[in-house]
This record gives sequence, structure tokens and C-alpha cells, in this order.
Amino acid sequence: MIRLLCTLTALLMVLYPAYASGKRGDSPQLKQRDFSTPAKLKKATATAQAQQVAFGQYVLWAIQNKMPAGGGYSATPQTVNHLAGNVVSWQPSTQKLTVNPLNARPSFCSAACYLVLLQALQKWEQHSSTKLPASAWQAFNITENQADGHGVWGRANANGPGLAKLVADVGAGVNFTDVALARPGDFLKIFWSPDIGAKERGHLVVYLGAEKKNDRIYLRYWSANKPEGYSTKSVPLDQMHNIIFTRITAPQNFARVVKLPPCDPLLESMLSKEFTMAQVIKMCRIRVRKPQK
Repeated sequence: MIRLLCTLTALLMVLYPAYASGKRGDSPQLKQRDFSTPAKLKKATATAQAQQVAFGQYVLWAIQNKMPAGGGYSATPQTVNHLAGNVVSWQPSTQKLTVNPLNARPSFCSAACYLVLLQALQKWEQHSSTKLPASAWQAFNITENQADGHGVWGRANANGPGLAKLVADVGAGVNFTDVALARPGDFLKIFWSPDIGAKERGHLVVYLGAEKKNDRIYLRYWSANKPEGYSTKSVPLDQMHNIIFTRITAPQNFARVVKLPPCDPLLESMLSKEFTMAQVIKMCRIRVRKPQK
């Protein structure tokens, strides 16, 4: 009975946002939804149930159930190109994107997070009535010699706020910097120095939580780390010069990747130019208040 009530409540929140906000008295007239057939009601209920699960839970599931451990760290051009076809590949016959992280050993941070994102999206689709079109999945494919800023993978793999800007540009989530608002399963870009762009020292990871040791705040995260490869680490927050959290809140909006220009000039230029954090905040639409649930 309790589970049924929770599902019905979630259904109301998805169908009528005013119910979720509690502002029913001063909200505009609610739009009537079509429940004329059992199939339509089933679809609406499935959507409500899927949205009960934060996307970060699918991210954590992918790490725990799909990603290997160890494997070593390497970010050479050979390692990057090995991803194309061997790890991520588009299958024209089935119209499916295959992801094989066992072949991505050794690996590097942005590749590790990209593989987790793809597998989290695949898991989300299994629990959602919404599916990404085949054209979007094909856009996620990795091609050999794919340059930074070009295509979906080239954006996610770029220096600076690559993944954060990709998510902002398609409206798939929110970016923020306050660690107090972070949740396990958020993506996190760490800048170890003030440099952003050509001279940066950065790390893209999945946030796992915060802990206090000897009066210092440590952030725990998972990624492809030096030297062991896929693993978890705990690093003092005061060693990080800048941080950007990215939370996926609207995975269905990744369907918009097909509308992106072939190249993002800002991310492409991260290889040769320097940027300030103020510029990054603007280009990634970083929020200073609490992000959406």
C-alpha cells in the first residue's frame, strides 16, 4: 500500500508540477492529460516511476556493475584512438551503440566518465518510457582522431568544462560549485591550479561523497586515476583550486545532441587558449543556488 501511494504521488508530481511545488492555489489551470486508454496510463505511470530514481543512481550502478577495476592509466593518442570501434561503436544493423569498458584498459579520466555516462543512459532507458532516438545514440559514437570540441565525445573530452558545457548546451542537467549541494553520482571537474584551458591540470571524476579527516574536508571520487586506473580516491578539498559539479536532471534532453553544431569553438580553443573561472561560469550557466532535484 505504501509503495502504491508513493507511485501515485510521484505520478501527480510529474503530471502536475504545481502539485509538487505546493503552489496549487495561485497556479494556472492544470493541463488535462489523456488517460483514455490503459496504454497511455501505463506510459504516464512508468514515466513517474522512472523520475523517482535520480539519474545519479544509474551513474553509480554503472560504476559498480559495468566498470572494471584497475587497468592502469594512459592518455596517449593511441589510448584515445583505441576507444573508437574497440570500446564504443555504432552498429548500423541493430541501430545500437555498444559499450565495452573491459577493452578500455588502460584508460584516462574523461574516457572513464564518458563510458559511465553512456551506460547510465542505457540503464535509464530500460526504466523509462522515454527513449533517445537512434540518431542521438549514433552521435555519441567515438571516431578515430576525433578532435577536442568536435561531436559529442570531442566536447566531453575537451579541456576545461567539456562535459559541463555539453550538458548545459543540451539542457540535460545543471552545473554548480557548492560542495554542500553535491550528491553521489554527480560528475565533477577538478582544477588543481588556477589554469583553465591550454595549461590546465584537471581531472574529471564521479563524486562519491565528502568526509572529514583531521579537520580537513576530503572529497571521495571514482575515475581512471593515476597510476592504478579505475579506482576511488579521497583528496582534500583545499588541494582543489576550482570545482564544477554536473548533475544530470533531464537525460531525455540528450536527444538534442543531434542539433549541436559539428564543432564547439570555445571547447576546441581550450587546447591553445586560457580561460578564467568567470568565463567558465558564464559559458556553462553555472548555478549559485540549489540545483533541481
